[in-house]
Amino acid sequence: MESKTRPLRTPIRTVIVAVFVAGAVALGAAAQAPASAHATHRAARPTTIRVSTHNSRYVLSRKTARRGVVIFKVTNPASERHDFSIKGRTTRLLTTGQSATLRVTFRRKGRYPYKDTFDHHAQFGCHGVFTIT
Repeated sequence: MESKTRPLRTPIRTVIVAVFVAGAVALGAAAQAPASAHATHRAARPTTIRVSTHNSRYVLSRKTARRGVVIFKVTNPASERHDFSIKGRTTRLLTTGQSATLRVTFRRKGRYPYKDTFDHHAQFGCHGVFTIT
């Protein structure tokens, strides 16, 4: 009786399985590898800027900050009512002794004007420029 030989499928299956396992291992290693520096960068702490209003000017604790969240803590020791406006955000109108907080996110470097929007105070000197680095 003549013996029939089966085709050699085992080496092909072995190669396919080996390639599949190697691919799965490579994907698993990539999943465990740290992401790009940008993705793993932790958000910087917010910068707090103290703003004091006066009858014809503002006094800021700093006029620069890094990109990210900036918290403006505005107080009004002046006899006139004032507000503080920057990047489209404005505090409520503050009377003598009142305070308010603005939390503003700056995503781009640049120069951002700030001003008092109440009763033409900006034209009398209640304005300036805040710089993001």
